[in-house]
Order: sequence, then C-alpha cells, then structure tokens
Amino acid sequence: MASEDSVTETVSFLLGKLGQHANTRFADRLAPLGLRPRHCAVLELLAGGPRAQLELARAIGVTASVVVDMLDELERLDAVRRVRDAADRRRQLIELTAAGRDLRRRTLELARQNDDELLGMLGEAEAAALRRALDRIAGAAGLTFGEAP
Repeated sequence: MASEDSVTETVSFLLGKLGQHANTRFADRLAPLGLRPRHCAVLELLAGGPRAQLELARAIGVTASVVVDMLDELERLDAVRRVRDAADRRRQLIELTAAGRDLRRRTLELARQNDDELLGMLGEAEAAALRRALDRIAGAAGLTFGEAP
C-alpha cells in the first residue's frame, strides 16, 4: 500500500503510468493495421493538406531523420506519397493517399475505443471534466498538437 509520502501517489507518476498503459493498449490496437501511435500524428497533420518533411518534423517535435523513417513506413502502406512542390521543385511535399485517409479514419475509431476502455468506469460528466482538465494542463504546458515546440 502506497503512502501519501510516496512518489507513486503524485499526479506526475500516475499520469506517466496511465500514459504508458494507454499508449501500449493503443499500439496493440494499431498493430494489425501496420501502424504505431507515432504514425497517427503524421496522418493527422497531413489531413490538413500536403506538408514538407521538415515542417512535419517540427510540428511533431522529432528529428528530420525520424520523420523520414515514419514516412517510409507509411509509404509502404500506401498511406502517403511524396510529390514535388510546384512552388519549389527542389522540395518534396508529403500528402495523404486515399488509403491514408482511410487509415486515419480507422485510427480515430481505435483511439475512441481506447478512450472508452480507459474512461469506462467514469460517468459522462466525470469523463468530460477530466478531458477539460487535461486540455487546460496541456495548454498551460504549451503542448499543442501540430505546432513546432
């Protein structure tokens, strides 16, 4: 039994453990699609239209080489394609394919299943309050999706 003087009773520890649990369960759901959670960020960003590789890297907060690996993996799934930028022929843009849009839709369904599993013991009002609180905490920490850190 943990005491109140234990690091395991802190919000930081509990959010970290819950985050690991949620990510593992989500990864298990995504695996049959050939995806990992990190691919979902790319699919979401590209849903807004084509983007340059470096722009994707900055928005996700990873190195350019990591994005290249992720794009190679998504390209093998026919989810994205690289196209020349009409404004700058030296630059490639990444865009979603029809298969990529379908994968994005399916990842959202799986993420919602994950949320339902995680929040199943909470009432609707409690789940909504938790979401609002997490959104405020993330916003205060500057953790916004799709913008460079």
